[in-house]
Amino acid sequence: MPTSPAHDSHVVVFDVNVFLDVASLLGPRFEATALSSASAVHIGSACPHPTDSRIDSLRALTVCTSGRFVGPQPLQVWTSSHIDHLIVHKLTQPIDGPTPELAGFGWTEAEADEFLDRLVYGLVFDMSKGGTVGDVPIPSGSPPLSHEDGCVFRTAAEAGDPTESRLLKYCVTNDRQFRKAEPNLSSEVLILYPSEWVQLVRKARIVAAMGKMKPIK
Repeated sequence: MPTSPAHDSHVVVFDVNVFLDVASLLGPRFEATALSSASAVHIGSACPHPTDSRIDSLRALTVCTSGRFVGPQPLQVWTSSHIDHLIVHKLTQPIDGPTPELAGFGWTEAEADEFLDRLVYGLVFDMSKGGTVGDVPIPSGSPPLSHEDGCVFRTAAEAGDPTESRLLKYCVTNDRQFRKAEPNLSSEVLILYPSEWVQLVRKARIVAAMGKMKPIK
């Protein structure tokens, strides 16, 4: 687990499945405050959530809304054209597709575009001051990763300001094979489940808060 000196910067990339979890919770028509409001409902429940892993995905996004990891350390969410396209694609696929790969949420194009613009881009560009790596034509870590996972992993590997001397990178996914492939991938990016990401951020913030409370001797 990476350490976090005061001058560290943090960049996180969320896999498509994390955003889709949140889409299934919020639905196609949601208020601007839906992310924080929905997360607040579950503030007292365990992490990982005992019955609904989508709640962990919701929390994973919510802990990034401040744009700070802990104290002054920036926490930016980044994306790519690959991730953006797949989000819209899955949201607009028919619900009754013949296979899991061809089945989606049945949203209209307008609803999917609104989700991308208001929730994804709102979190990336407005709340966390992150960015996009743009097109990802060639995956990274594939194999053992699939082509799609490799493009997400490459997004994480290329995210952030390359001039930052201490830039910590994370990739958050619900995909078990993606998560388990970490030992065989570049150590530059830490791959986590949503619940692990939430626990990491919470622990760092608790430790920082306790440090501020220590009496001066």
